Amino acid sequence: MAGKQLLDIKFTGQKVMLERINFLVKHFPAQMGKANLETAEEVRDIARRNIQSLEAVDTGDLHDSIGIASKDQGLRAAVGSTAHYAPYIEFGTRPHFPPLAPIRAWCERRGLPASAAFPIARKISILGTPERPFLYPAAAHAARGHAARVRELYRALTAQLPGKV
Repeated sequence: MAGKQLLDIKFTGQKVMLERINFLVKHFPAQMGKANLETAEEVRDIARRNIQSLEAVDTGDLHDSIGIASKDQGLRAAVGSTAHYAPYIEFGTRPHFPPLAPIRAWCERRGLPASAAFPIARKISILGTPERPFLYPAAAHAARGHAARVRELYRALTAQLPGKV
């Protein structure tokens, strides 16, 4: 993903969970990478569904721009959008006067007269735009599943080891 990182989910809670993650990364990197990528796919899929349920789909560019970037065979994975306006949808905006051309194009796609663009822009200049989070809720939801995935992976892999871990 190109651009500035706006959201970073890290597990900083239970000491035992962090120890398990570190153990898996050290001794079973391929399996841990696979688990991370499964979670990243879950985040991406939920985020795309969230965009649709928020009715934040216009051209489909935002929906289609959500992707996964990974390094180190999945040990590091990021989910994000390459659409430059994704943060404005996720977090909303302060009042500002937006450019009229994109609003006119939006009006045309919606079957509204182009003359509606100026009143819409004026309203945005007074109120800003509301936040419509799609990525953060997806990451928060998937984090619970990732914790369960790590616990199960740890149990399954350490059960195969001789002696106690």
